[in-house]
Formats: sequence, C-alpha cells, structure tokens
Amino acid sequence: MKITRLVKFIFLLPLLSNAKPIEVEEKQMPELSNQATPFRGKINHSGYTGHTWVTYPHVENPASLDMDPHGRIFVSEANRFWFGVPDLRRAREMIRGDFRSRTTADRLALYDAHADKRDRAWYEQTPDRLIRLEDNDGNFVADKRTLFSDAFDKPLDGIGFSVLAERNATYFTCIPALRKLTDPNDDGVADSMENLVEGFGVRVSFIGHDLHGIIRGPDGRLYFTIGDRGFYVEREDGEIFEASGRGAVFRCDSDGTNFEVYAHGLRNPQELAFDDQGNLFTFDNTGDIGDKARVVYVLDNTDSGWDMAHQSPHHYANALDWGNFKLSKSVWVGEKMFEQYTPDQPQWVYPPIGHLGNGPSGVTWLSGRTVPEDLQGGFLVTNYRGAPKNSNIIHVSLKAKDASFELGENSVFVEGVAVCDVEHGYDGNIYLADYGGGWSVNKNGTIQILRPTDSKRQAIGKETALTFKKGFNQRSLPELELLLAHEDQRVRQAAQFAMVEKGSTAIKTFAEILKADANPHAPLHSLWGLGQLYRKGVADAASPLLVSLTSDNEEIRANAARTCGDIQLASARKLLLGLLDDPSPRVISLATVALGRIAPKGDSEVVDSLFTHAAKNKGTAFDVTIRHANLSALTRLAKPDQTLARVKSDSFEQRMLSLLVCRRQNHPHLALFLNDENEAIKNEAVSAIYDTGALDGPAGKELLSLKLEDFPFHQQARLVGAYFRIGSKESAEALVETCANSMLKEELRIFALEALLRWSIPMDTDPVLGHYRPTLKSTFSRTELVASSGESIRQLVEKEKSPKLASLLGKFVMEAGISMDPVMLRKQVIDTNLNPEVRASNLRSLLSLNEPADHSLIEKLVDDPSELVRSVSYAGLVEQGLEKYQERVVVAVKEDDPVVARAIFKVLSQKNPQILIDMWKVRELNLKNELWLDLYHALTESSDEEARKVAATYAAGDPGRIHALSLYGGNAGSGELVFRNQGACLQCHQIDGEGGEQGPELSLVGDRMQPSKLLESLVNPNAEISPGYGLSTVSLKNGDAQVGRILADEDDSLVLLSPDGKKQELSKGGVASVSPPISAMPPLGMTLNPNDLRDLIAYLGSRNKESISRLKRETAHGEK
Repeated sequence: MKITRLVKFIFLLPLLSNAKPIEVEEKQMPELSNQATPFRGKINHSGYTGHTWVTYPHVENPASLDMDPHGRIFVSEANRFWFGVPDLRRAREMIRGDFRSRTTADRLALYDAHADKRDRAWYEQTPDRLIRLEDNDGNFVADKRTLFSDAFDKPLDGIGFSVLAERNATYFTCIPALRKLTDPNDDGVADSMENLVEGFGVRVSFIGHDLHGIIRGPDGRLYFTIGDRGFYVEREDGEIFEASGRGAVFRCDSDGTNFEVYAHGLRNPQELAFDDQGNLFTFDNTGDIGDKARVVYVLDNTDSGWDMAHQSPHHYANALDWGNFKLSKSVWVGEKMFEQYTPDQPQWVYPPIGHLGNGPSGVTWLSGRTVPEDLQGGFLVTNYRGAPKNSNIIHVSLKAKDASFELGENSVFVEGVAVCDVEHGYDGNIYLADYGGGWSVNKNGTIQILRPTDSKRQAIGKETALTFKKGFNQRSLPELELLLAHEDQRVRQAAQFAMVEKGSTAIKTFAEILKADANPHAPLHSLWGLGQLYRKGVADAASPLLVSLTSDNEEIRANAARTCGDIQLASARKLLLGLLDDPSPRVISLATVALGRIAPKGDSEVVDSLFTHAAKNKGTAFDVTIRHANLSALTRLAKPDQTLARVKSDSFEQRMLSLLVCRRQNHPHLALFLNDENEAIKNEAVSAIYDTGALDGPAGKELLSLKLEDFPFHQQARLVGAYFRIGSKESAEALVETCANSMLKEELRIFALEALLRWSIPMDTDPVLGHYRPTLKSTFSRTELVASSGESIRQLVEKEKSPKLASLLGKFVMEAGISMDPVMLRKQVIDTNLNPEVRASNLRSLLSLNEPADHSLIEKLVDDPSELVRSVSYAGLVEQGLEKYQERVVVAVKEDDPVVARAIFKVLSQKNPQILIDMWKVRELNLKNELWLDLYHALTESSDEEARKVAATYAAGDPGRIHALSLYGGNAGSGELVFRNQGACLQCHQIDGEGGEQGPELSLVGDRMQPSKLLESLVNPNAEISPGYGLSTVSLKNGDAQVGRILADEDDSLVLLSPDGKKQELSKGGVASVSPPISAMPPLGMTLNPNDLRDLIAYLGSRNKESISRLKRETAHGEK
C-alpha cells in the first residue's frame, strides 16, 4: 500500500474509535427486562450454576461491587477510563513532571501545564458512578435500578474501584479521597458525601493504579489500598504520610481519623481479604516487565520494595532526561525483588509468599455452609487479562508455614468471562463484576451470578440473607454469643460488632468465650471485640486480653498479641516480651510487631530483647517473616545508638537487621557496615547508602574507597552512579578507571562511559533507580576532568577493541576536545580488519581535527565497504563543505544504504536545510519510503525556521500522516526492545511461549499480516479484531442482551458464539442493535513515538517463518 493512500486511511481511524461512556441518559434508561439470560463463561464447579443478572445499559463498565445488608448490589462504574483519567504511557509529555509530583496539587498543576493537550473540560467530561441494583421479586435477576451518585467527575478524581455497602453508609474509594455516602431516606440516591481522608493519587502513573480494596477489618476499622499513584496525607494531628510513586495498604476509623499506612512498597494491590484467623492478604499485580504477580501476606509496617521508578527503563526510557546513562532493566527485575525469598535478593524487601495469575484484581474469602466444602476456607481471585477468553477466577487456598503462609491448591473456578471483581453475597450466591473485556470503556459489561445447585445451601443462603436484613443490634447478648460461633465469617463479624455496641456489658461474655475455648472462631472474635471496646475507652476490656496472652491455644495467643499491639495496650509489654520465646513462630512474629507498637521509643529492654532473639533466627530455622517482624518493630523503637551498637556483633542476623533498620531510618552512618566480613551485608550496605539520602552525606564518599571487583553487578552499577553524583576529582578518576578495566562486564564499562559523557551536566533522573533525584553541583568540571585524565582516555581510545566502547570513547574525546594523534587515527580508519564501529568512531575524531590534509581520505571513504564508515564520510563532506557535496549527498540518499541517508539528513538539517526541503517536495518520486520519517524528523529538528514550518504544515491537523511514515524503515532488533519494554506488548501477547494470553499469539504474525495491517492494528486495534479476541453485544428488542463473538452474519440471522463456547442463532427480526467488537489493546499510536512505532512494525513483520529460519541458520553457523 502506498504511503499516500495509507495516510488517507489512517486519518479516518479516530472516527472508528471505541464507544463513549454513558451514551444512555438516565431519563432515557429503558425498563429492566427482569429476565435471566445465559451465563457468559464456563463454570468449572458442579456446585454452582449461573446466569446473567443485569446487562448494559443498566450497568456500564462495572469495576467492583458489594452487597449491603438488605441484599442490594452497589456497583462502581469505571466510566472515566481514558475519558477524564489519563495514563502516563499515553500522556508522555507529562512523564518528567509526574516524577516530580508529591501532592495532588502538584498533579493538578501538571495537568494545567499541559492544557494544550487536555484542558480542564477533558478531565471533567465523564463521571464515574455508583449504581444501586435490587432484586425485589426474588427471581435472582435485577428488577430495580437507581443512580446512587455520579459526583465523581472533578479533574483530580480518578477511577472508582471499590465500594463497601453497609447499613447506614456506603464507602467508596475514588482518588483523591476515601468517600462516605449516606442515603437516610433510602430512595437509592445518595443525599450526602463526605471526604474522610484526602491526598491520594499524587502521580498520573498507569491508569487504574488508584484507590482500591475498601473492606471492614475484624478490628472494626476500614482497610483499603492504593497503587503506585502514591499519596500525601495529612492526618488530623498534623502528621504527614507520604510516598509518591509507591503503593500501600492503609487503615483508619470509620470517620477517617487515626489514619495510618499499614504496609508499604506495593505496586497495584487491588482487593484485600481477611481469613478466619484475622490474617490480611492481597494479590499484587505484575509490572509486565519480566516480573510476576504476587501473593502478599500483609504484615504491619513491612515494605515490599516497589516504586513507580521501576518502570523507568522499560516504559519511560526515552522520555526521561538520562539519555543513555541508564540500566537496561530496572533493579526490580535485575535483582529479582519480586520473587519469593532467596538469600541473594535485596534483604530489605519483604518477599511475597507466592505467585498467582497475571492480573489479580477482585478477591473474596469463602466461608459458611452456603459454600461447597472443597471451596470453604479459600479465596476466589479474579484474574483479569483483558480478553474474556483468557480471563478467569481462581480458587486458591493457603497453608500456614512457620510465621507465614504458602500457596496450597489452586484451580480455575470460572473462565471465559472478563471478571474484575467477585463478592460472596449474603444470600449464598456469588456475584461477578464482568467489565466486558479490554482496557477501555465498552458496552459489554454485566453482572453475572452463580447460584448453589444444592437446595440445602440455597436455603441456608436465604436464611443468612434474612438474618442480615433484620440486623444484629436488636439481638440479645445470648443470641449474639451463639452467632459468634457461626460457620460464616460475615455473620460472626456482624455479631461481634453488635456485641461491641452494647458496651462494657459484653466484656463478661467475651471473657467467658475465651475461657471456654470451645469453638475455633468465637474466641478470636471475642479478642477483636475486646480490642474494639478498649479503643472506645472501655478500660476493663484490657484484663481478658492480657489473660489471653498466656492461653494454651496458639491462635488465641497470636491474635491476643496482635490485638494488644493494635490498641497499644502498654500493660501487655511484659507478657509480649515473654512471647518472644513462644514455641510458635507465628506467635513470635505477631508479638514482635506488637512490641513495636506498644513500647516507647528507645525502650532498651525491648530493643535488646528483640536483637537477642533475632540472633536465634539462623540456619535451617531461619524465618524471613520473623526478620521482617523484627524490622517492623525496631524501625519504630530503636534509636541510632542502639542500632549501631550491633555493627560489630558476632551474630550475622543482628548485623543484617541493624543495617536494615538503619536503611529504613535513612541513617547517615550506614558506611559502618561497608567493612563487614560478610559479603551479603556489604552488598546490602552499598545499596542502602546509594538508595537513600545517605548517598549525599559522608557515607556516600566512603563508596569511593571500595573495589568494584568485590561486588555483584547491581552494586557495581550503584558505585558508578555514586561516582557520577559525587562529582569530585576522585570520583571522575574512578569512572575513567572503570572504563579502562577490561575485567569488568562490558555493560558496566559502557554505563561508566555514559556517566563520563554526562559529566557535570545537570540531570533529574537517577541512572540506577530511575526516580527523580536531581544531581548535585559538580565540584570538578569537565575541563578539569580532561586536564586530569585526558591522557588516560587518549590511551584507552588507542587500545580499546570493543566496538561499542570505542564508539563511545570517540564521542567523548570529540565532545571533550581531547586531541588525538592524527597519524594513529588515519591508520585505524583505513584498517578494514578493525570493526566498522571502531573505524567510524576514529573517523569522527579525525574529522573533528578539521585538517585539510584529510579531505582526500574523506573523499575516498565514501566508497568504503562499511555503511557506517560511509555515513561518517558523507557527514564529513557536508560539514567541511567539500567540492560538489550537494550533488553527491543527493545521489547517496537515493542510492546508498538508509544508514548513510540518515547521517546525511542529520548534518544537512543544520548545514544546508534547503536540500532537505527540496527532497521533501519530491519525496514521492525520488525518496525511498523507509526514509520519509527520517527526513520528516530532520526537518522538525532543523535550526532553520522554514524547514520546521514545512514539517509542521505536513503534520497539522492529521495525526494519521505521522503514523503512516512509520510503515517502513524500522529496525527489527530495536523493535524487539520496544515490544518488551515501552510497548508493554508481552502483557497480552506471546512470542515463542513467553508473555500473556490476553491477545493473539504473535510468533508468526509476519506471515499473516502485511506491514500496513500491522500499522493499522497498532494505531487502531478496533479496526479489525482477530477471531476470538473481541466481543460484541447483541441487544434484543425484548430488552435482553447477548454477548459473544459473531461467527456468521446472514441475511436473516446472526450466529453468536458465547464466551463459554456455546453457539446460538438469533433472528435478526428480534435484534435491536449490534455493538462492534472491542479490542483489549490500547492504541499504541498514542503511546509510542514514530520511531519506536516503526521499529515495532519491523520487528513484528520479521516474525515469519522465512526470517526465523534464516536467523536460526545464521546462529547455528556462528556457533560452529
């Protein structure tokens, strides 16, 4: 396809974009059909049957749901997905500013700074909504709908991802606040809304990394999460909690007071769930950068290690100001921080207990007799993977292991439906929020329902629903005491809360239950209830809690310790110290965390005891969870002198723990650990100094004395980063030595050389960690560096054999003005036995001398066998204005390799842009298609106003024109990097068995799609969707709706394949409308720059049998 024809086609692509949200206004909302339609997916458990409960337009883009005690379903609609909420991958102009953002005010200012792209009206165009749905006639289909609230459309508002529907209030998470809505007259429309806690979402980051997971904990508090959009929260007492670019778990009281960060360093944890023993779990998402989704046992005051900056080398590499001075992949991936515990990982990171799925989102805990026995005591986890056919719900069980847990059995419970949330209804049914598929708004969303097939379980569900509808507060203590032993966790918790409402009169009952210990659940709820009472000011609740710390029941001791810590019961201190010798690792860990909350700062007895017991955590008995429990406590308790007193301890664990505490406390004396005899501690110390503010103090300078050879790669990289940041004469010399050290990995030497190239140039982005960290003013200028080390660099240039290093060295000597021996340069330039990169680098150095004697050599080298050498030679012709260069470069552009043409474009853009303008005017006749984009870029980057005007005129009002220029001329090798990194393609697609399954397999995509089709698919994924990867909604005239893939569109009928594989034929006479299929893929034309897009097309096009076979033959020949 000619580019000129393709331009016209691509210009139409915006007209073919996804449907907009909320096209059906409330006053036009049709009546609910009140009829069940088939279940969308496949149920893999004989204990359930399913059907569709409600469809579009009565529910739209459902992101989460919850059932209130009256059995009404509240649904949060994510309508602002791309319609009011941006994503940093598509708003690349905001990337650098986003990394600086610390508050929501900063984010709003960032929006306004780029109002030319999106004005305030764009952010206010669409509201997220809360919908209330009811089934009043009991036929298990929604028959009443009300718009509960649509007040979520302000510029700072994010996507509403979780709802907690209680009797007298509905809690909703939608950045920048945790909201509380009330409906006193119960008409289904909220009458008031209060922001309980504000300051969430200080970054743009990835869309959907918002507030999530609102749940009521067994302690009566609200727990919720945020992804790496981060937070800056000021509590009522003035204390600031902040972490921009990091996810977390929070908790607070029902009115928003007593807010705290419960766990740190998560990526995008969505739902939370407590098990029957009061343990909290979340399922954190993969970064799509070669890591894995993680199952996290949420332990108080732990840090899982994630930072938004871990995406920097993968998704933001070209937008940040570090140039090539960066690592090829983040430390998160390189140091395997996402894996389960190993001694080689960064030890400050709290590791996951396992890995599960690819896109975990909704989570619910299953308990009670409405649930089949094999599912009780497990989690349902929705694994959202974009395409419905690849999404599923996983049932997973966990097993206790020492102080923590491990994955038990797991199985696919439901598949073939794009579920993003799941809730176990009080009626025993399981409700599914089916988003409809994809990563953008659509009309395919539904609520699905699973009903127990066993009539006895149905009857129990009916009874349980009635129990919740009647409520608990009016019940007597004896009634509530019985319910505290109920099989259903939700009944027990509601009974517990009702007993707490009765005040001090409940203490005796709770104490008697604890003493009897006749039921596995009632004593635990008694402990949690006593904790609630104590927090309400009922001091007498403390006594039975203290007694429980010495119970014979391990689980009672564990939860008594946790509760005493949570309520900061100071009188429990001595007993908790005793529990550090408990035979149960679980009890030890929770008692340790509790001491961190109870003891005063600097309590020497507690600090000494924690360190003493930590020394026992070693060998085959080592438990990483106990280490992190100690870290949690000591970070809160230990003063610097107490921590540093263990620097020379005989115990490895004490020294390691002391180091980790110092890191968490940002201690300036971390350098004391650099002399440790143990390599693991020295490695951890280097990271601790570099990764924290200690780098800019005396500890940072201590890094200069270390030998690179003594450390693993990522510590070496940190040392190189430190040399650059310190900016002294000594650190500059260390960089030069690193470049010259052939014993080091080439990747590290290149990293050091890139640091030299950036020397004394201000930079905002940390080259190792990828976050915002402006450089300090260098005390040693580049001029001084050249004067000091110029001779060493000159010698290195002369002997370096690595093509990459030689090329970079050549670049440095030219930029730094280091004079090279022209005789040596001429000799190496004409030596065809040398690598072409080395020759080209030396030719650049020779040209920088601008010697007339070299003109004849330049003229000769334009015919060199190497295109790299020819490209530099032609640039020399132009730069030095040699005779008839104009005619010669025009011929070379037309006839020589594209590498040569691109070099000519670059130099002409500054030296003679008129030649480029003339080429552009006749490009359709005289210029290869693969050079159009390069010529366009040369015009845009020219110093000549007229040249820039030509480019701007071409692009004006027609983004499809620029996309079309990306069709030809890409580099497949570079395209593979785009595919794996900033394109985030492996999230959904597989190549050679690696990657996700949301989209079509792409191993041989080049055989089935021409470049023009590849471009179309990347720029507008909805233009043509591969079979099985797009769903359509067929709306029927009777009000029903069916969803599936259109297999056949005949004159009188449609053949529809539902997600569960069932075919059905629909008469067109009964069809009201058919929505176009929706792709799960975002349009990459909005995300990638034209060069990256071109390279990606080249890579995908190279994925064909012929090219792959040829590559295999070449590889095999090379190995021989």
